[in-house]
Amino acid sequence: MAREAWRTIRGLGFYPHSPSFFADVIFDDINSMLPSTQSVPSDALVLSTVESCSLTASCEHCLRIDISLNATGLPQLNGFGIQILEVKYNAFHSFKITRKKTRKEFRKNLWKAQIDCCNVEVGQFIDVTLFTDPNYSLSINKRHFVPDPDGMPDFNHTHIPGNREIEVFLSPGPDAIASLMYKIESGECDFVSLNRNGVPKKIDASQKLILKYEVLLPCLCIEVYYNVTDAERNTACPFYRNSIAYTEEFWDISMIDISNHTSMHMAFNKKCDLEPSVTLCEKKNDRCTTVPNATIQTNQSSLACITEYSIPSIDRDPHLCFKFNVSNVTHERCPEAKDRVWNVTVDVQSFRVLLTIFTRLPSSYSAVICKPNISTGRCYPESSVYDITVEQNTDGELRYLTVPKPNIGSCIQVWRSDVNFSYKHIFCPDFSQKHLGLVFLGMSVAVFMLVLLVFLTIQRIWKKITAPLWRTTVLLVYSPDSAEYKTLICAFADFLQSILGCEVILDLWDMNTVSQIGMLPWFYQKRDLVSERKGNVLLIWTKKSRLMFDQWKSSTFGTLGWRDPNNLFGAAMSCLQKDLEVEDDKEVLKNYSVVYFEGLCEKRDIPVNLRKFSRYRLLKDLYRLVIKLQGTTCLPPPCLIKAAAKYLMRKLKSSEKSTGLQRHLDHCRQNLNDGFG
Repeated sequence: MAREAWRTIRGLGFYPHSPSFFADVIFDDINSMLPSTQSVPSDALVLSTVESCSLTASCEHCLRIDISLNATGLPQLNGFGIQILEVKYNAFHSFKITRKKTRKEFRKNLWKAQIDCCNVEVGQFIDVTLFTDPNYSLSINKRHFVPDPDGMPDFNHTHIPGNREIEVFLSPGPDAIASLMYKIESGECDFVSLNRNGVPKKIDASQKLILKYEVLLPCLCIEVYYNVTDAERNTACPFYRNSIAYTEEFWDISMIDISNHTSMHMAFNKKCDLEPSVTLCEKKNDRCTTVPNATIQTNQSSLACITEYSIPSIDRDPHLCFKFNVSNVTHERCPEAKDRVWNVTVDVQSFRVLLTIFTRLPSSYSAVICKPNISTGRCYPESSVYDITVEQNTDGELRYLTVPKPNIGSCIQVWRSDVNFSYKHIFCPDFSQKHLGLVFLGMSVAVFMLVLLVFLTIQRIWKKITAPLWRTTVLLVYSPDSAEYKTLICAFADFLQSILGCEVILDLWDMNTVSQIGMLPWFYQKRDLVSERKGNVLLIWTKKSRLMFDQWKSSTFGTLGWRDPNNLFGAAMSCLQKDLEVEDDKEVLKNYSVVYFEGLCEKRDIPVNLRKFSRYRLLKDLYRLVIKLQGTTCLPPPCLIKAAAKYLMRKLKSSEKSTGLQRHLDHCRQNLNDGFG
């Protein structure tokens, strides 16, 4: 509707108010260029919004253009050109204001015009450019925002507590005014000093504004409004329910010291017109529990800002406090220790407990033996109540109260009994002192338990290092040198299983499964089983093993039994090829070991790739192999585990199985060396 109004002269709402010239409206091309030079005085063009009302329609917003220019120095000035851009619809329009050449009064230097141009929408931006006719390269451009008379600017804010700052961000729209203020509706108190820094500041919609405050209080508010007369103000008070604003500056509470020591009075200097609710609470373990049936009296001070709170018939004690509550934020204010008028000390004697009470005024006190409950914090009476009364007022009076000696685990509760509200102090001294027999018995039991613990620990360690290796799983890998060598392998496997208690996996003992699934799948299966049980793979090496390894490495499969499907050595080398290529994976290599028998192999016969594995020469390094299979680590000599392994080694060498293994080794050494010779 607003854009259609540009199509007719009447729709433009053009009303010249100056009688000194005649205005013609001429539409230009939409793509005409705006003048680039802007040196016309800023006040020559004034934009505003007015209401255009008629008898048949409701009032609408209209753009008013005021032109005022002194044309001195601009000869032959015929008029002005006006170009208007509706930013919201991207619609561009222009017209000219010219004079009639027959009228001499138009030769005057002062030009004034007021044009009510077109209907506009609330919240719309209008760009207006004014230039001279003829074009003297003098122009001025202004942007106008059509405000809502009843609207308020929207804004967001961010609180920066460390700098005592609030950043205000204005939503898209015209510039506005922002300020901080303390929202105080009551005029009874003087809060002028709080608002002395609340100076309004202009905020641009494209930027942020930083407002500083001195005191953070719950009633600190942000106020933002448009810079127009009687503008609606958008106010936000984000700290009313924020505990960060309830600091010591807000809780301005003081203790009123009066001569009456049976009542407690406190004064609250209120801020922000916030009146707290006050209750009496008992403080234990950093928690303040409300005391039932305690009525707090409220009195208005002679100073309008101060409210006094009091409670009669109370023993002023640091554990009895006033709890103030404002907007679900609480604050406790307790008396200090010096405000107490009495004190007590406990002296445990042989058959009784002596309570020494020091007091500064006439009062009564009570004591009782009780059983404490840690979970509830209460102490349940176990005896009758013992009382004492001080009748005269002195600067300091000592009174003594005697109670029976409690049992172990019980305590004594003492409180002032001549008032309605008093904190009950609990004393739990060591009532078991001078019981030397019990102390000696306890020490004896402790020493006995320590000796028993040491004995059980040594026994457990000895069983650990001498126990057979029933849970150790060992996979044997060897090269098919000869029948005598296979006999030696079987003897070695029998030695590991029967003497050391290992679970030995050997293809010669599982030929039925090997013939069914093949050597390579069988080896993969067994190696995975050893890995799951955290066992060991023993590569038994000989000179012929070195020759077969070189053949395997050069991929010559036609000799030395590579065509045999039951060749364990070839299957193992194929399976372990990836593990051998991993140079730095110690977790993979630590499960493999190279074992060679003295006389059948030398260290130089072991390939470089296999030297990364642990190597053992049998039977000389048998005790080291035992330690390896046990999975234990050894401390530097002297070492208990290493000594135990050597002792076990001597027993193994003297056994029948060890003697048979040595005999097979000597026979195999002789035959194999003759074959290689």
